[in-house]
Amino acid sequence: MARGVSLRAWAFCVAVLVGPSVLVWAVRLTALFGGCNPGPAPCHGVALGAGLRDALGLAFLVASNSWLLIGLSLAATLIAFRACRPLLGTLSLLSLPILTPILPILAVLASRYRGCSAETIGSCQLWGAGMGFTFRDAAAAREVLYSIVPYTFALTVMLGIIGFCFARPKLPAEAMAPHHLGNDEPLPR
Repeated sequence: MARGVSLRAWAFCVAVLVGPSVLVWAVRLTALFGGCNPGPAPCHGVALGAGLRDALGLAFLVASNSWLLIGLSLAATLIAFRACRPLLGTLSLLSLPILTPILPILAVLASRYRGCSAETIGSCQLWGAGMGFTFRDAAAAREVLYSIVPYTFALTVMLGIIGFCFARPKLPAEAMAPHHLGNDEPLPR
């Protein structure tokens, strides 16, 4: 029971960190599969750019707050350790602080076109909507990524070692006892 509760809490931390990026990519892939190339015109009459702008705003709100980013990643790690999942905890602290800002940055890079990039602040129209400052925020999110990666790597090494020492699943006592193959008699001395 405790493992299920712990893993639900871990999934909540992951959803808060990566969920907005999943929304960004859902909008971007909708445009891609709809056959809409990046440009100022609406995608088949729908202003998908407004959805992308709002999803990017939410994603960069989470990605630009390094205290929230490292705090929730650390919480996810400790929750996974509590559930006796040291590898999941170590990978959480290694990947979540990197994936949270990098996924929306990649979506912005995939949505650029001539005349619409990080340098064209406020005047960029994408799929029928103005992008405002969201493309500029993608450039700022890179700085957050560069500043937190060394700290998260160091925390990953330290907590990974601690997790593998103290958060391993415990074997039952029967598994630790020596077994005689096919014979219940004591061994001769």
